[in-house]
Amino acid sequence: MPNSIEQELVRCATARAWLAGDVGHAPPTRPGPAAVMRVSAHPADDAFVVQQVFQPAFSVLRRMSGGRLAAEGHWAERAHPAIEGFEALADGRTDLAPCYTNWRADDYPMTQLLALPGLFPNSEIGTEVAERLYSKYLRAEFEKPGLLMGRLKATGAYHLFSHKPVKRLADLRGMSIGVNAGLDSRIAVALDAAPVALSSVELLPAFLAGSIDAVSLADGSADVFGVGVKAPYRIEVGVSMMNMEFGLSEAFVRRLPPDLQSVLNDWLRAEAQAETQILYGLGGALAREKFAAAGCAFLELETRDRRELDERMADLADRATRELDRRSLPASDFVAEARALARSLMVKDANQLMRDAIERPIRLLPASGAVPA
Repeated sequence: MPNSIEQELVRCATARAWLAGDVGHAPPTRPGPAAVMRVSAHPADDAFVVQQVFQPAFSVLRRMSGGRLAAEGHWAERAHPAIEGFEALADGRTDLAPCYTNWRADDYPMTQLLALPGLFPNSEIGTEVAERLYSKYLRAEFEKPGLLMGRLKATGAYHLFSHKPVKRLADLRGMSIGVNAGLDSRIAVALDAAPVALSSVELLPAFLAGSIDAVSLADGSADVFGVGVKAPYRIEVGVSMMNMEFGLSEAFVRRLPPDLQSVLNDWLRAEAQAETQILYGLGGALAREKFAAAGCAFLELETRDRRELDERMADLADRATRELDRRSLPASDFVAEARALARSLMVKDANQLMRDAIERPIRLLPASGAVPA
């Protein structure tokens, strides 16, 4: 059973305290000029993630930097189409923006492994593992001239929001499903469905127009993009989580003095963990109540079909890994290390992982001398 709002409030207490400014680092004492980081993304200004995560986190950044580093949000694709985040960072339109590698899966094959079915038990562990393994396995394919990794963030588990009820896997045969490109598309194919790759902002219009039968999304995202309250049915699937990367402008980082580069790195580590917990944990619980109040019926697959679903997903994960091994990429090594690390982190709850992100942040940004001039 998914967690209730009350359970999530307890589970994410440290993330909420960090966003409220009640826990965290003392600001540096060194004076200096202020810098403004432009942040752009596709959710609307009033979206849950903007109001409850980004805006409070921006205030935390200002406090962590002693007022020397501020963030300025540009929402609803006003700065650039979301899919152009890669280019917008390189050409100077923004400083921190979505660079979802599943939109360009062929260019980022190793990063797609973060979405393998069954790889992570929850989004907070998925986020922690992704950031820990980034430098070893993913940095080389992600970072190009003008582009650094800002933060990685595992989503909540993906489910189906459908026009019609689904209780058996056979009911999915031939259904058109709005998906992310990459692994999410392959999951739909493994369900005998027809994937239709769409950006997040395209999902609701396509669903309302009837051009797709269902949408694959996490609960928190289904609320942000308006799908959940419009769907008659939510089918519990939960076999995979995507990863939603935010890229960072290399030029912006290069302009910062070393102490602010460190502040930015540490803020990004905590922001990633807070966002995944609040948007997909607490936000997911709030969203499910909203969906139910709007008349959405919650359905689950029958037991036999659930077992078959898990078998299909395990086979898909194995095939996807072997495909990259045959390309001489270290896919099996990555998957084995990710699984072992995820198992070791099971002893930590969400609050402990948030404290780790605050108190012992991973260094994901290059050291100041390593940022190319």
